[in-house]
Amino acid sequence: MNPAQSLSKVSGILITLAAAIILLAGIQAASSILGPFILSVYLTLIFGTLLHWFERKGLSTRSALILTLIIFFAIIAVFIVTIAGSFIQAMSDLPGYLEKIEGSLEIFSPFLISIGIDPAILTFQNLIQTFSAEIRGLISNLWDIASPLVLVFLTTLFLLFEAKGFSHKLQIIIGEHRPGDLNRFIDLAQKNIGYLVIRTEVNLATGIGTAVILSILGVKYAIFWGFLAFLLGFVPNIGFWIAIVPPMLLAWFDLGPLQALLVLAGCGLVDFLSEYLLFPHFTARGLELSTAVVFISLFFWGWILGGLGVLLAVPLTLCVQMVCELSDETRWIGYLLGPPPEGNGEKK
Repeated sequence: MNPAQSLSKVSGILITLAAAIILLAGIQAASSILGPFILSVYLTLIFGTLLHWFERKGLSTRSALILTLIIFFAIIAVFIVTIAGSFIQAMSDLPGYLEKIEGSLEIFSPFLISIGIDPAILTFQNLIQTFSAEIRGLISNLWDIASPLVLVFLTTLFLLFEAKGFSHKLQIIIGEHRPGDLNRFIDLAQKNIGYLVIRTEVNLATGIGTAVILSILGVKYAIFWGFLAFLLGFVPNIGFWIAIVPPMLLAWFDLGPLQALLVLAGCGLVDFLSEYLLFPHFTARGLELSTAVVFISLFFWGWILGGLGVLLAVPLTLCVQMVCELSDETRWIGYLLGPPPEGNGEKK
């Protein structure tokens, strides 16, 4: 290779890196719009799979779409009722919890004094004023919280109407420009969508199981904690355990240390059954990403898209891996993102 060719190759790499940095900076700047949009695409994939399932069962496209929309609206309604009901119940229980906190401060008074905190300022009245100010701030910013959810709802709704036509358009475009990659693209897309659907189903089973266990043990807001377990189940390895910390502390505070340990044991059993029995039963593919890549992707996509990026880190990384595997020039990146090779370490 002569010096001119070597310089040209280096320049190409630098230009590609510069373009990637500019692209990521643009995505980060537009994260308030792109985050809800990407979540809408993910929800469309889930409900689009449900729509196709209804069609395979013999329903017409219109009937399947109507039934899918009914289920979509029902889930949204359950979500709103669950959040609102838990919030109202928590507000009614708040004075009692604040009194318990004030009573327990006497035990920790020496420790608080040693770290420079005056226990006298942590009175019931001061605690009420602090929490009231926080709640007023939350209510005043309610539209800032609700507007992305409204955007997700409307975008998902319109994408569902266009889901079938858009997939056909995408296949036509790839077939015209890269006909040799069409079958590979369809295969990779089906595998990734299948993984996302199965991941959602397993998380749903985990959330229901968690809510049932907490209800049996008498922990308050069991449905809300189950929903949180479902949601954080999309954060691999650590999400579920983060989700059960609040109900475990609440059980300790309300019912005692034994019930808190039972919450840990019961929810841990649910997670074990879901992750090591139910999930492998539904898919032999598993998560074709390196554990280190998954961990780093949580921080990377969280930095790019905020909280939604953490929840969607694995689907987004799977999408990057799928795109990289479509081209001979970038297939090594997809292989690098994957898990360690089995056996002698040779690439299959």
